[in-house]
Amino acid sequence: MSSIPPFQPGSLREATHYIHAHRGKTFVVYLSSDALSGENTLAALVQDLALMHTLGVKLVLVLGLRTFIKQKTGGQSKSFSRESKYLTDSHLNEHVKKVAKSICENLKTLFTSGLVNTPMSAVEPNIVFGDFLHMEPANLDGKIDDQHGVEYKITKTAIQQQLDQNNVVGITPLGHSATGSMFLLAGAEVAVHTASELGCEKLILMLGNFRLQGNKTQGEDHYSIREARDLAKKLPGPKQDAKRYLDIAIQACSENVKHVHLVDAGKPGTLLQELYSLDGAATLVTALEYDEIRPATLNDIDGIQKLIQPFIEKGAIVPRSREQLELEIDRFDVIERDGVLLTCGTLYTFPEDNAAEVGCLAVHPEYQSIGRGSKMLMHLQKKANEAGFSKLFVLTTQTEHWFQEHGFKPAKIEDLPMKKQVLYNHLRNSRVYFKTIR
Repeated sequence: MSSIPPFQPGSLREATHYIHAHRGKTFVVYLSSDALSGENTLAALVQDLALMHTLGVKLVLVLGLRTFIKQKTGGQSKSFSRESKYLTDSHLNEHVKKVAKSICENLKTLFTSGLVNTPMSAVEPNIVFGDFLHMEPANLDGKIDDQHGVEYKITKTAIQQQLDQNNVVGITPLGHSATGSMFLLAGAEVAVHTASELGCEKLILMLGNFRLQGNKTQGEDHYSIREARDLAKKLPGPKQDAKRYLDIAIQACSENVKHVHLVDAGKPGTLLQELYSLDGAATLVTALEYDEIRPATLNDIDGIQKLIQPFIEKGAIVPRSREQLELEIDRFDVIERDGVLLTCGTLYTFPEDNAAEVGCLAVHPEYQSIGRGSKMLMHLQKKANEAGFSKLFVLTTQTEHWFQEHGFKPAKIEDLPMKKQVLYNHLRNSRVYFKTIR
């Protein structure tokens, strides 16, 4: 079994940002049947979950039992031959209860004695399983069965009480009505509704061998709701499981869950890398703009200084004092991910010459190969175009080929707006490039 690469030097500093950001937050984690049935990988996953709990994350674990129970029972009952939630076979009911109890006890063991002789041996999170689902009839006649319909509610108060006591909450998707009827619900669906009801920022789906073989690479395997819908429509027949989970992620985002992470449970450590590193290691569907382009504020000064300093040292960007940055901050736009500035750029305008200049375009050195510079340049071009300017120009000492690839043509100093010609630094010998944008 291949595993993800270890953290590189500096990763601990990067992780510290996320430790602070995640502390005190509630995450709902769906453990699929595949995640639950892998003995070694489940033990490693529990260690990671225990570490997250120690770092201040409040955890709600929702178990995906249906496939697991079907495997254990051999699928003999007719109840599994239809999409029934209502279990009418009394023998099957007892077997389902037995299997669910066994899984819960195994998880409790892994969260306690299972951590002995591991890096988490000093930690023993208490995991509490309880009746956190309240079944109700869907119709006024008060009957609960497949024919008459059923609804359930998440007992938010009971879950929150356990989280406030620093317990890990475990939810089995087994619902019981007041008359004693038992229902086996879809665990992923329960996880979505739980995350929505608790107002969680993140829903994490731990899946077996999940990987979307798309054009996106690690660090870019994230999708808006629209992109996820488009991708789900294009997935071929063999990828129907992936489509189903994409649809679940879309549903969660539509129910006010900000981020849904689809994680391959078969690769130890993937969950930690997904949550505690900038680029992650899984697939993300988000209700938000992930790499957000926004106007810079004075609070971004330190981040901009850190971002442009390596380029100043190479002579690619003109040095700017903090005071100068403060005066020009309204000209800056930035790309931000999870509170970290990855790209910045400025737009200077020359109305009398119907031209605008792109300046101070910088991308974090570790994230230059996946299009953020192009994204910022296109944003600044669109901004200039919408403001009515027909020409865009740039002065560069080192990246002329990159600008030519984006449609800029060589020009002369004399082609610059007169105000820019006066400020031109002949010692830098910057090359001039223009682009017609309307």
